[in-house]
Amino acid sequence: MFTLHNSSMIGLAANLCVYTHVSEAISLAPSDYIFSYSSSYAFALRIVLLLVIAWMTLLVFNSALIVVPISLGRALFNSIPRLPITHGIKCNDLYAFVIGSYVIWTAVAGVRYSIEQLKKRRASVLFGQIWKWCAIVMKSSALLSIWIFVIPVLIGLLFELLVIVPMRVPVDESPVFLLYQDWALGLIFLKIWTRLVMLDHMMPLVDDSWRVKFERVREDGFSRLQGLWVLREIVLPIIMKLLTALCVPYVLARGVFPVLGYPLVVNSAVYRFAWLGCLCFSFLCFCAKRFHVWFTNLHNSIRDDRYLIGRRLHNFGEHVEKANEAGASTGVPDTILSDHEVDVGLRLRRINQQAG
Repeated sequence: MFTLHNSSMIGLAANLCVYTHVSEAISLAPSDYIFSYSSSYAFALRIVLLLVIAWMTLLVFNSALIVVPISLGRALFNSIPRLPITHGIKCNDLYAFVIGSYVIWTAVAGVRYSIEQLKKRRASVLFGQIWKWCAIVMKSSALLSIWIFVIPVLIGLLFELLVIVPMRVPVDESPVFLLYQDWALGLIFLKIWTRLVMLDHMMPLVDDSWRVKFERVREDGFSRLQGLWVLREIVLPIIMKLLTALCVPYVLARGVFPVLGYPLVVNSAVYRFAWLGCLCFSFLCFCAKRFHVWFTNLHNSIRDDRYLIGRRLHNFGEHVEKANEAGASTGVPDTILSDHEVDVGLRLRRINQQAG
């Protein structure tokens, strides 16, 4: 009985302990669940905040990359004086972004190079490079200004006077020239012309010396650019030809033709078609000059073929006389010519008779 009682008591105690642990577990479960839920919520909140901060950082960085160059480019664009060629041009954000980016890149590269030279204690070399590149930039800027702005404006103005004004402007109205449109057209034509010259596709119209000049400029680059040579050999001849093409018809239409006493309508019509007429006259002169050269070359080639100029002539029997002289000097009797030599001699005699 004692053993059974003890075993029942032990089982009761064990059941009591299990119940106690289960009740404790049941009583602690809601708090643990709340703690785990709050931990997962805090983790998700941190992830969301991290993503928001990363997005804001990326937005600010991209905005700075776009806004700063555009603002700098707009400031530089607005600082340009109002020249006649800039009439009607509005500030384009794409151009402003490109200009600002180039300015920032140039400033960063210059500062980095200066810091490297100062770290190496080569201030004299740095100042020498600064002076050298300042001179190169000034020289190149002057030449590029003429090449990019002045020459395209002249080309575009000439094209407008040749094509657009006679086609679109009536005789009783005055033409209005928009120089920025003329500059755009002239820049396109100048680019096409230089490309054709470099590709050697304009031999009848342009001398080969222009391609040699452009190749020399390309080989020299900006660092070894010879400004006076470029100005004398390339820029000034082009400007002088364009000014001649613009000024000569104007002088004829406004200064010479009105002296003849024709009515105002006729004078206006002459002014409209003066450049086109001068172009046709120049084209006829060019064709006449080319035909004269071609006919002269054809005549010279026919004359040379007729009288065998520039060819070596062979006298029939010359080699026979030389052979006889050689036989007489050596005491050997005269040799008889072979059939091949006789045929050659007869052929040469027939040619000489036909030429005579």
